[in-house]
Amino acid sequence: MPFTYLRRAAAAIATSCLALTAAASPHTSLQGFRLDNGLQVYLHEDHRAPIISAQLWYHVGSSHEPEGHSGLTHALEHLIFEGTRKLTADQYKTLLARLGSEANAFTTADATVFYQTLPASRLEIALEVMADSMQNATLGEADFARELQVIKAERRTEVEDSPMALAMERIHALAYGHSPYATPVIGYRQYLEDLSLATLRVWYQTWYHPNNATLVIVGDTTLEALQALVERHFGTLSPAPLRSRDPVPPSDAPGERRLVIAQAGLGERLVMAFNTPSLFTAGNTEDALALSLVPQLLSEGVNARLRKHRTGSAPTFQYLRAEYTLVQQGDSLLTLIAVPNSEQHVSLEDAEASIWEAIESLQYVRVDEHELRRAKARQLAERVFAADDLAAQGRAIGSHAVSGVPPERLEDDRQALQNLTALRLQQAAQHYLTRDRVTVAYLRNEEKPNE
Repeated sequence: MPFTYLRRAAAAIATSCLALTAAASPHTSLQGFRLDNGLQVYLHEDHRAPIISAQLWYHVGSSHEPEGHSGLTHALEHLIFEGTRKLTADQYKTLLARLGSEANAFTTADATVFYQTLPASRLEIALEVMADSMQNATLGEADFARELQVIKAERRTEVEDSPMALAMERIHALAYGHSPYATPVIGYRQYLEDLSLATLRVWYQTWYHPNNATLVIVGDTTLEALQALVERHFGTLSPAPLRSRDPVPPSDAPGERRLVIAQAGLGERLVMAFNTPSLFTAGNTEDALALSLVPQLLSEGVNARLRKHRTGSAPTFQYLRAEYTLVQQGDSLLTLIAVPNSEQHVSLEDAEASIWEAIESLQYVRVDEHELRRAKARQLAERVFAADDLAAQGRAIGSHAVSGVPPERLEDDRQALQNLTALRLQQAAQHYLTRDRVTVAYLRNEEKPNE
């Protein structure tokens, strides 16, 4: 009875993952303090190796950019370490190489993040460099001109030369509507063309202050040692009045929106994006956690519902992906991307009907306990694996902080996910996975005319 054995083995693995996450949450010893100038600091001690991940999270991202501008925050991320009063760009790179440090940066809708993974004995140098960049970046003309060309090339290769990336940019803009989250992080081409160094300098002076930042440290140090170093290098920096941000409008139920995108090289694809709350904007934590399980149930893993959906004797879909942004300061999207099985002549209309069928099943038939436990186990197991990655632990802490969700809730939310019931999942599906919250896009391949 091999299939019976496999089912029992899968159930045992799911149970083990749930038990393991209960015993090995990476955030049980989260500590923190705040400097007088407003800098918030979090520490998660991890003494298994003499390594530290140091991450400086500025609470400013593409969603903060005013109408008529885009790409400001990402451009400044590129420019910030191209020179400070203490270090030129070449000196900065040479210093990091000598320290054995892995350093980089990224921008999101809510944050700009500079991070380093380095030997614990070199933490003070990393903090000194980060503090120097907070208020002493030179933002030179030559550096700006060079980096702006790099950013334009990045947009060209990653977005404009990719039919799918361009299509997703249009879909997100329609789905988010008037929300600032409709703005792409890298910015639109026309605004990059008009971007000036003077504008970037004002953006830097507006947001790059200790009272608009969170420092996250994960690794081999203690709270007492860290506090002394942070006070030494950040304590002398002055806070500043911060520009008030316009409230992010809730998406509610804006009504069904549809579009067809035809472009050479695009292929036949279906995209469905639902307006949903995030962990921060949800009326209660359970709604957001229930939504986070939907991708697991519909598309992730060989036993996901849509992966088992068949047309005749073959799978209905050649490709499936579902994603949901749980941690975000504004409302979020739950997005499904599907490629119908062309060999079975599955149309985009058929594919959409199959997805609605699966969603309606979530809404009107409670998920059985075994399937629910398996979905939880897959998600919770990711936290166990993340415990071995210092940078991943730091990203979890920092992303919560900038989105307005206290990082101290990480452990509580893990427990809440374990306790989530099938009824609660069903209610969330009924409320949020509806036709008046969806943007449906049919992506079609448009053949180039013969020249």
